[in-house]
Amino acid sequence: MVEIFADPSIDVNYWARFLMQFFIILVIVRVMGWFLSLIKQPSVIGEIIAGIIVGPSVLGNISFWSKHIFPPSSWNYFTLVGNVGLILFMFNLGLELDKDKIKNEWKRSLSIAIATIIIPYASGAALSIYLYDINNRDGFIAPDRAAFMLFIASSMSFTAFPVLASILSSNNLIQSRIGTVTISCAAIDDIMGWCSLAIAGAFAKGSGLVGLWVVLIAIGYIIFMFTIVKWLLTRAHDFLIERDDEMNPLLLMGVFLVLIASAFFCDILGIHSFFGAFIAGIICPKSGKFNAELFPKIELVTVELLLPLFFAASGMRTSLGTINDTFYGGITVLIFIIATLAKFLPAFFMAKIVTKESWKFSGAVGILMNTRGLVELIALNIGLQLHILSPRLFTMFIIMAIVTTFMTCPLLWLVYLRTYKPDALITNTRNNTINIPIRYPLQPQQTIIPINNISNNHVNIIGRHHY
Repeated sequence: MVEIFADPSIDVNYWARFLMQFFIILVIVRVMGWFLSLIKQPSVIGEIIAGIIVGPSVLGNISFWSKHIFPPSSWNYFTLVGNVGLILFMFNLGLELDKDKIKNEWKRSLSIAIATIIIPYASGAALSIYLYDINNRDGFIAPDRAAFMLFIASSMSFTAFPVLASILSSNNLIQSRIGTVTISCAAIDDIMGWCSLAIAGAFAKGSGLVGLWVVLIAIGYIIFMFTIVKWLLTRAHDFLIERDDEMNPLLLMGVFLVLIASAFFCDILGIHSFFGAFIAGIICPKSGKFNAELFPKIELVTVELLLPLFFAASGMRTSLGTINDTFYGGITVLIFIIATLAKFLPAFFMAKIVTKESWKFSGAVGILMNTRGLVELIALNIGLQLHILSPRLFTMFIIMAIVTTFMTCPLLWLVYLRTYKPDALITNTRNNTINIPIRYPLQPQQTIIPINNISNNHVNIIGRHHY
């Protein structure tokens, strides 16, 4: 046991130390999650705060802790294992997503998404002119100005797709109209944001043409996945259904190979691996037992064990001590105000114009689109790794991401959920079904109840637990 606390540079005890750190993180995450649930906050906030607690901002100030219990050399293990949880989570989200509803909302979502990309992007580009000199203080090596501008503009335009899905799911809104609108907008925003971020990374490495190639290759990749790969999976699934062997191990192995290959390709392309995992989930078969049985088996390990490590690793890299004076605190507030208004206002007004829904609905769309969380954290970590962001500016943007995510649930309850009542019956004439939305999940899978004497119609009771 003493060897666990040996010199971290001698990496012979990394496994025992990792298990100890894993235990500590999970305990802190659960405690923080319980406290935050009292004020209707998603668990991701507790996971980020847990990372901040064990990092240099709090316990990292204790010498024994920073040298032997959570040495910086061990942080990469959390990122590695957390990334596995991340791609499994995004794959599961793709499995659950209803493509038909997104298709129905596509025209509405596109105009809202464009507005919530262009205005935050322009605001970020303008803000970067002022932040450039601040970023290059204290001996930080100045990055390429174009790369810095593209990066700040991109980071302002993100909406945290998985965190947004978590908030919608925990409030049983994922299958509602506001859920499909905001999920579609977030997907479009994040894809555009990642393409822009890839170009920024290419500029940082000295070649803008590389970034442009990334965009073209990504478009070709998406077309390939939604045509050839989807067709192959569908044919294999239909073949096994005819033989009453839907959960054949070979099919499951093939699906997981597609998941890993898709995540790998997106990662080496420069668009984060979780988009590849999400696309792999979307193209998987949705009928029969495949979706209903695979989803809960992946969800438990992903949500409860693996994904908290990713958020905790981001918190570990946040040092609040770098903004401990009035000037840098004021810059942090400025970043927060610009980021919030640039995202909320276009989403609010465009949602009202396009959907013709109530002002409360439009306000809720604006609030949800301000959720940055996970995606912003990933982007900021990339900026830190590419030496585009200084540690101080990195911390400022981390605080902005945490606060915008933290305020989402209370504001959503105040503006929308407090008076929200799901329709008793929402008829889907295309599939001859009647969907009854419910507040709480009854089963881990969708239940179908036949209604006698109504010409083969049936009722879908919607309610599946999600992260």
